[in-house]
Amino acid sequence: MRHVVLLAYLLPTLAWSAVRAKDDNGTVIELPQPAHRVITLAPHATELVAALAPETIVAVDTASDYPDLVKKLPKVADFQSLNVEAILAARPDLVIVWDSQAVNQSIAQLQRQHIPVFVSRPQTPADVGSSLRRLGSLLGRDAKADELANAQALRYQQLLSQYQRARPVRVYLQVSENPLLSLSRRSFLGQMLADCGATSPYANARGEAPQVSTEAVLAFAPELMLTTGLKSTLDIWKAWPQIPAVKNNRLVALTGDQFVRPGPRLIDGMQKVCEQVDVIRH
Repeated sequence: MRHVVLLAYLLPTLAWSAVRAKDDNGTVIELPQPAHRVITLAPHATELVAALAPETIVAVDTASDYPDLVKKLPKVADFQSLNVEAILAARPDLVIVWDSQAVNQSIAQLQRQHIPVFVSRPQTPADVGSSLRRLGSLLGRDAKADELANAQALRYQQLLSQYQRARPVRVYLQVSENPLLSLSRRSFLGQMLADCGATSPYANARGEAPQVSTEAVLAFAPELMLTTGLKSTLDIWKAWPQIPAVKNNRLVALTGDQFVRPGPRLIDGMQKVCEQVDVIRH
């Protein structure tokens, strides 16, 4: 009889230990208890989990290098492939990925082995906050997630209020020199520029990384030219000194992971981008 009473007492507690959250594909991920062995297979995902529960990360992808504590962890994937055997051997109770055609087959293999896979594709600081809250639920770190997400939301709104009503600035963003590629608002960096009050010749392109037409850039006459690569990759535009950005030496390299990883540091990247755009206004 005592065992029955004890079981009746424990059942509500056990029920509350289950956690669930919806990933960026709209799939509901449900775990019997908060995850304590997590594999992150994208740098931004590593940073998100490290901000909430760094001790839970047991393996990462080859590009994950922040914070320092993840540098010595096993590397079980790169941007082209996942080492399914190594992932299974690590016995994760949650795997977080940025899905792509290159790895979708491997993701399906993990799911067939009943490994919960959370797809994470944040595009804006607001999305980062949402990701923190949802991952916080799966990690049993709701309070920490709320704290971080609220701080992100406050900074994001402050930046929007500061720059959205400012004079629009014509900006060309280059992410590849050969072939010439830019970014649309479908990408987090392209959206970041729009949030800073910048206009772009490729803002409304259908794809995330549209191919660049020299004629379109010349007609757009950008006041600022940015690159996520070396500053020297913008030298090709010096052949057209009539471009305002070239004429006024407004060629800037965005160096740092905060510009290219939609994680907790994305808001820092946005602030720096907004400051670069704002320089043109003065």
